[in-house]
Amino acid sequence: MKQRFIALLLAVCIACTMLVMPASASSANSAVQAAVMLGGLTSEQAAGPDAVLTRGQLAKLLAAFSPYRESAGAQGSAGTLFTDVGGDDPLAPAIRIAVSQGWMSGYTDGSFRPGNPVILEEACAAALNLLGYDVTTLSGTFPTAQLNKARELGLRDGIARSQGEGLTIADGALLLYNALTVPTANGEVYGSTLGFTVTGGQVDTASILLGNVQGPFVAEAGAQLPFAPAAVYRNGEAAASAELNEYDVYYYSENARTVWIYTRKAAGRITAVAPSASAPTSVTVAGTEYTIGSSQAATVLSSLNGGGVGQVVTLLLGMNNEVVRVLTGEAADQVFYGVVQNSARSLIEDDGADVRQSVTVACTDGVTRTVNVDKSLNFPAGLLVEITVTGDGEQVARVDARSVSGTFNENGTALGGTPLADGVEIIDTTAEGVAGAIRPSRLSGVTLQSGDVRYYTTNAAGEIDRLILDNVTGDLWTYGVLDDVRNLTSAAADVIDEQIGRPSGDVTLPGGTTTGSGNAAADVANIILPSTSDILYGIIDGSIASTLWDSLTSSTGSVASYVLRLAADNTTGAMSNILGWLGKGASYVCYINGESATLNTAVKYPVLAGGVAVSRSPSGTVKNMIQLMPVMIDKVGAASVMSGSTRYETADNMQVYLWYRGQYYPTTLAQVNPAEYHLIGWYDNLGCTAGNKIRVLVAVKKD
Repeated sequence: MKQRFIALLLAVCIACTMLVMPASASSANSAVQAAVMLGGLTSEQAAGPDAVLTRGQLAKLLAAFSPYRESAGAQGSAGTLFTDVGGDDPLAPAIRIAVSQGWMSGYTDGSFRPGNPVILEEACAAALNLLGYDVTTLSGTFPTAQLNKARELGLRDGIARSQGEGLTIADGALLLYNALTVPTANGEVYGSTLGFTVTGGQVDTASILLGNVQGPFVAEAGAQLPFAPAAVYRNGEAAASAELNEYDVYYYSENARTVWIYTRKAAGRITAVAPSASAPTSVTVAGTEYTIGSSQAATVLSSLNGGGVGQVVTLLLGMNNEVVRVLTGEAADQVFYGVVQNSARSLIEDDGADVRQSVTVACTDGVTRTVNVDKSLNFPAGLLVEITVTGDGEQVARVDARSVSGTFNENGTALGGTPLADGVEIIDTTAEGVAGAIRPSRLSGVTLQSGDVRYYTTNAAGEIDRLILDNVTGDLWTYGVLDDVRNLTSAAADVIDEQIGRPSGDVTLPGGTTTGSGNAAADVANIILPSTSDILYGIIDGSIASTLWDSLTSSTGSVASYVLRLAADNTTGAMSNILGWLGKGASYVCYINGESATLNTAVKYPVLAGGVAVSRSPSGTVKNMIQLMPVMIDKVGAASVMSGSTRYETADNMQVYLWYRGQYYPTTLAQVNPAEYHLIGWYDNLGCTAGNKIRVLVAVKKD
């Protein structure tokens, strides 16, 4: 079990079952955690990864991700290094190593300027020096040679910065974390030269750093750690407090001065144990199967009659949601809150034919639970409910809304005047029952109105510990780009032309425009929309302004008006046939997260080209499609872009595509130099309080 724990610590943090973190965010989080464990960052710096990376901090990261990481900490005062770095400066050992090894250098005036911010090319040059790539091995001059080589090796993967832009602490950690997986100038994988295991681009640094991890332990009331930790992770996230509460599961490493605390629980009726009741390795509770991760938990289950099948229990979950302890009796009592995703009735024949209803609920702790309820009750998707688990069984009941309003502070640690608890559980929800876990930092600076909060609870200290939002972020929509829709246009035109069976004359369209090519199919094709290229270049040259986009996306309404006008004089029933076609479904070919996808819908939606937002039910059925709003981007920043004087935040999982000759090509922001491309950002204008983020960026090369 320890091996699985160690392998996970520096990989992607435990993903919530309702919403998977984007790959870029996961990689950055892994890199920051690795930097803490290697001594390159403190836990305080890890809690603020968006802070500016300085030259002194870069030197510390370089030393931490090098063979000198242990000697850096052992060095004492060694006299003045530079005019602005004394020998007793905490950063002095790392700066001394970075300069002596040639990774960085000081200035001709005798200063090092440790507080100066670091820009992309400076950091790339230092990382390349660390890997042994000196200027004689690079093609070109600074900074182009360094930036190109860093991109070629993969050092810039996941770093959305361009030449001249400053880096954050998270960027610096990710740059050095990426270095572990790339070849040195001698052709060796760098991480392997440090003694780490590198497999498939993943680094298992924990086998060296955390060989003495202790745990799992279950905290009793008043439990204390045997040391003061420098880094604390609660449910996989950096936390400020190492306070242990009763029934918390925790692990620690004294060498790394790090503690990992888990507060997740699973509660409900046991429906299965496997492979046997006498020697169980897994247990199914409330519809979810869990791996048993401790001998104590296995012993408790095997001691219960039939492995506990039919009994109500609470499972204390540790790393990777493995069962560490099984609680029974009053200790098993729990309450969970969430939204109904679906309910279903099925036939059972245990004691004669009957009907059983099961309700699936997405809960604030990230667990989706399935509970059997009274078959006569009604639990529609999207309903706010609580699940009560006691020794007598499980109950699901609807709860009345309980709202709160206010502004999240800059650190995402308080809402209005009410602090958020460590490990606060936040989910965003939709009316269809879709739910996704939200990090508090996602809501920093956001002002919530009372209608934005469906429910919340507080703990004994008066802190908000659960928060259920009402479609606040827009993150629950699926975003992508619509492929060229000429095919859809042609299909519509062909069907209409076939039904009408005659050429068209001049037709007055809505707004007074007159058209008439002598062919109904051609007329309809021109009315529906131009090609994707026409639209993209129309946005670039300004002929399609954002203020006109809403009217442009109502083109399907123009089609219906046109058909009705043609059918008005037709007494052969063409109108009913055509309207019947318009009411049928369609297939939309999109790119979603870089992959081609075909969305089959029950009706046609007014989407034309570029960025689109797709709303789905929990089962995946498309419920709605909306056109995103386009803006021309002038400048790309760390987590935002500028369009003229207007600033737009970018989504953490913003998708980037190159458009060339009728085809989208998935790429990354690091590969797109704003000086060489027209950049079109597509942002969600769905009315979500914390929305209006750039979800898709399309680059069109300037040639």
